[in-house]
Amino acid sequence: MATPKLLVGASNQSRRSRPGQRRHSFPTVGPLLVVLTVGALLVSPAASSGTTGEPWQAAPTSIVQEITNVPESAFDAVSLQSTVSAPVLLHGQPQLEFDGKPGIFYMASEPCPYCAAERWAFVIALARFGSWSHLGITQSASDDVDPSTQTFTFSRATYSSPYVALRTREYFGTQKLPNGDYSVLQRPTPAESSLYKSYTSSRYFPANPSGLPFVDFGNRVVVSSSSYDPYVLHGLSREQIAADLNVPTSPATQDIIATANYLSAAACLIDGDRPTAVCQSPGVLGSAHFVERSYGYGVGACVPAKNGQSICGETNSFTKG
Repeated sequence: MATPKLLVGASNQSRRSRPGQRRHSFPTVGPLLVVLTVGALLVSPAASSGTTGEPWQAAPTSIVQEITNVPESAFDAVSLQSTVSAPVLLHGQPQLEFDGKPGIFYMASEPCPYCAAERWAFVIALARFGSWSHLGITQSASDDVDPSTQTFTFSRATYSSPYVALRTREYFGTQKLPNGDYSVLQRPTPAESSLYKSYTSSRYFPANPSGLPFVDFGNRVVVSSSSYDPYVLHGLSREQIAADLNVPTSPATQDIIATANYLSAAACLIDGDRPTAVCQSPGVLGSAHFVERSYGYGVGACVPAKNGQSICGETNSFTKG
């Protein structure tokens, strides 16, 4: 892949928020840590459950086949879309590695609609570099903006790649506690919390700091909150979204695949441009455009749930450990 292009002086411009939009985050654990040897610190398993009895359902094999085998022609046909925000390019940060490979860290929350949208693109992008197993299905909260957005969960997922290593956290699950809060499903390590707090700050995301989902590609490229508006998935079943991935004129497909192109370009940047067939493809080469800071597609202010809990993203939500 060619050297990534930084849009100097540019940033993703915020679009107008829809009424009632929330921003989703998770409470950080302890003070900000200075991460010097990131690879050594992030050694916990990819999925460590914080609760028991959380419902889980395997993703249907037919859907997994569709989302992990999107033809290259679809990526090239969609390329970039003006409705999708570019990731942020970092400078001078310690390299993130897991098990001796370039590391990708993913943090999200099952009830979060922005996470629901981003997972489609994330699964599709990483399927170009390796293999997913044990993907689950879920949907975003029914009482949030973009209610019941159909998606996946990584709470039991595993991922194998010769090029990169992945760590994931689904912080909140879908079960609610008696006080109305969502239960913690997978609590991050202090080092993982430090990555989140460092790279979702207002330095990189001035309008919408501390958003979920958070994706870190090797401490080189980061995403905070959804790259596109989840509303494009409104009313669509999981089967419809998956089936339309071969239709590049579909608005949902355009946003999902354009996001996957950006995420693919980020993976190519950290793994030495492997595999060549992916990293030298027109869709990926055309998506190696990152920004210094992002204002997102237009994520608005969060309306906290009962007791002030936020499942989506607000700077002052780091109150629970």
